[in-house]
Amino acid sequence: MAQLEVEIQDKTMMIRSQAFCCAFPDVGKNKKAVLIFLRALRSPETGKPLLTYQCLADGFGYAARQNVENFVAEFHGSGDEFEQFLSRVNTKHERLFPLVEAQILSAPFLSLHQQYLAFCEEHPAEKLSETSFRGYVRDIDGGMILKRVHQGLSKNESTRDVTHYLQELLELDKVSRVKKKEISEVFPEVEVSVSRPVARATWSRIEQKLLVVVLYVCNVPQELLSLLFGVGKTSIHHWIYEVCGDELDWQILAEIVWWSGKVSFDEKWVKLKGQWYFVLCAVDAVSGFPLLLDLYPTLDTVSWTLFFKRFKALYGVPKLLQCDGAQTLAAARAVVFPGVRYQLCKFHKLKNLMKHLRHHLGDPKRLKRGVRLAKHIFSNSSVSSRKYAAKTLQALTGQEISSYIEGHILDLWRNLTLSLTNNAAERFNRKIKKCFSGRYGIPSPKSAKVLLRGLWLKELLLNGHNHLAATSELRSLDVSRMCQESLDPSKILHFFHDDVPSHVEKAA
Repeated sequence: MAQLEVEIQDKTMMIRSQAFCCAFPDVGKNKKAVLIFLRALRSPETGKPLLTYQCLADGFGYAARQNVENFVAEFHGSGDEFEQFLSRVNTKHERLFPLVEAQILSAPFLSLHQQYLAFCEEHPAEKLSETSFRGYVRDIDGGMILKRVHQGLSKNESTRDVTHYLQELLELDKVSRVKKKEISEVFPEVEVSVSRPVARATWSRIEQKLLVVVLYVCNVPQELLSLLFGVGKTSIHHWIYEVCGDELDWQILAEIVWWSGKVSFDEKWVKLKGQWYFVLCAVDAVSGFPLLLDLYPTLDTVSWTLFFKRFKALYGVPKLLQCDGAQTLAAARAVVFPGVRYQLCKFHKLKNLMKHLRHHLGDPKRLKRGVRLAKHIFSNSSVSSRKYAAKTLQALTGQEISSYIEGHILDLWRNLTLSLTNNAAERFNRKIKKCFSGRYGIPSPKSAKVLLRGLWLKELLLNGHNHLAATSELRSLDVSRMCQESLDPSKILHFFHDDVPSHVEKAA
């Protein structure tokens, strides 16, 4: 290690632990020594350290720079040479690692603090701090799970055997520690996904990649995946692209997903390599399940028209369209769905009415009363009370706003879906924003579509049992019955691949 030559051009660059895996195979065990070695590197011109404490802390994933400072202080306080200190650290680690592992296995359901107290009581001479104990536990957790996963993948031939093995593995690791608990909670979704034909087709070449993608889609934190598998967001993104493929077969999706016939449409803008793109989404207004997603370079009438035509070809004509008041969307709706009922979100309507009231009512008292009447119109009260509030508002505002109320408000009295809002589409837009936030390495719109596919897979895995319907009889069920029944998750096979097992064909 002393002969290792490290050339660093930029003092402020971020050092990642993956960069040292080749030079330091046991970087997890020798992390203290690696940090001290990097801190000792100095600039030949100024003689100052090339890397700051904060830079090292950020690069190795520590919460604060004090962690690195403590490591360096421990080295200087020992008075040993670097090789001697490294040997002593390795010896101590080799001695403590099996002791901590034995403590974890002996009482797996205790909390970390309780396990630490039991360890100190059993081994008082070690004088191990609770922070160091938690670090050992973190390394042991990742090593145990990763080791068992690789063992299971090597000795099991079929995907079904691997699925059962993973189920047994995660059942054994269902302890109170947060990391194992998170994996255990999402395992039903993992089991649904890894047993699909897409898994069988790619399992032989990307065992670990597929497992990482499934866990990531199932909302396992990226920090936990980095701990278990040593990958970052960029690697996970490329693995999603490799596992999921290029395009999502929405025609198959339309055959298996139940929808209410009431659809919310909305758009979300994302930035790819400095250029703005627009994600158009169609979401079920009742359940909030995404029905169709697509990416367009512009947001105009042509884009909305193409999106509406694609939705119509997949799902047919909806009963009710719900969206905001964008002119491009309204023009495309008139072309593709001329006779379909159309409703603005009631919050958008209320916002527009408030804007007109503030423009025409200058008196603060009249404005306050007008706002109260406007909110009463959009409440869930009876039709007669809403009509009375609207007439009172007309009398209060005079002729200036009466025409607006007649043309934009009174139609709500005859609309049975008054309580519906556009929140379903806007809520899904927030998920799209979260999916694309912090991802500066997306190379193309094609890769962005892969991210959208991963987001849809996550929705299907987490909430798909409420939306899957394989026959026309299931499509006719009401929402309450659909939510109560537990549909066969193997229906997702039709979505992933054309190669459907015989037992699934009989069930369908």
